[in-house]
Amino acid sequence: MDAAAAATAAGDDEQDQARLDTIADGLQTRDAMHLYSWLSHRCFSDCVVSFYRRALGKREEECVRSCVRKYLLLSTATAARFPHLADSSSSSAAFDD
Repeated sequence: MDAAAAATAAGDDEQDQARLDTIADGLQTRDAMHLYSWLSHRCFSDCVVSFYRRALGKREEECVRSCVRKYLLLSTATAARFPHLADSSSSSAAFDD
């Protein structure tokens, strides 16, 4: 392969990577918005019981905070666990060969 062809291939690879990065960013944004919407709906449905006031009552506010905290802790623990699981599956796949 000559230098011009190699440069063209490298440029194509960079463009492909840029497209993939853009797609990944869009998917992450979509997933974050979906999670936010789901969590808002879930915690609101679980905690808000009175529609007579404009503001949340003290118990409702505490419930919402607790609900959000629980799901944030769960998602943090889950995210921390994924690398460990990936390492375990890749090392076991190496032994399968």
